[in-house]
Amino acid sequence: MRFGALFPLSAVRMTGKRSFWTGGILAALAIGAASLFLLPSLNREPNIPPPRVKSMSNLRQIGQAILLYSNDYNGQYPDSFRSAFMDVEMGSEVFVSPLRSETPAQGTTKQAVADQLSDPIHVSYVYLGRGFTTATVKPEDIVAYELPAQPNSGANVLFGDGHVEYEDASVIAKIVGRATTGIWPVTMPSP
Repeated sequence: MRFGALFPLSAVRMTGKRSFWTGGILAALAIGAASLFLLPSLNREPNIPPPRVKSMSNLRQIGQAILLYSNDYNGQYPDSFRSAFMDVEMGSEVFVSPLRSETPAQGTTKQAVADQLSDPIHVSYVYLGRGFTTATVKPEDIVAYELPAQPNSGANVLFGDGHVEYEDASVIAKIVGRATTGIWPVTMPSP
């Protein structure tokens, strides 16, 4: 079957401004429809569950808050999540992973909320950035990590250059081991 048989030119032919706008709208719709099919294929790992993506986003926001804090304090990283929270405008829900059971800290004042951030029932992440500065932190240094949602499961990790990666259970176990034995800075373990 010929194209002209399906779409006769007499049905498509328009003149003047109306044809320009109609053509533009049709082009925009075609691009939008094509993007619905193409954009998912551009994602490097299409099977990332939404809660893990949200947790990665939380760690990125925490990383940005740490950098904003360090800009205010001559490159010095905060001593704790509480310090970053008090200095930077952010919500307490950022400190809670949707993969875990902790609940966001609440209070009538920012100080009241900040005081709760030392309580493990309100924080799903472990901060390792105390003592870092923007001059000393290296890309492989671990600034914070997510507590695993289940035993022997992986978790998200915030690195010194601000990127977040999901690491499997064996890597997380090594990170937790280094952090609990006092090795500092905690860096990405060798394979």
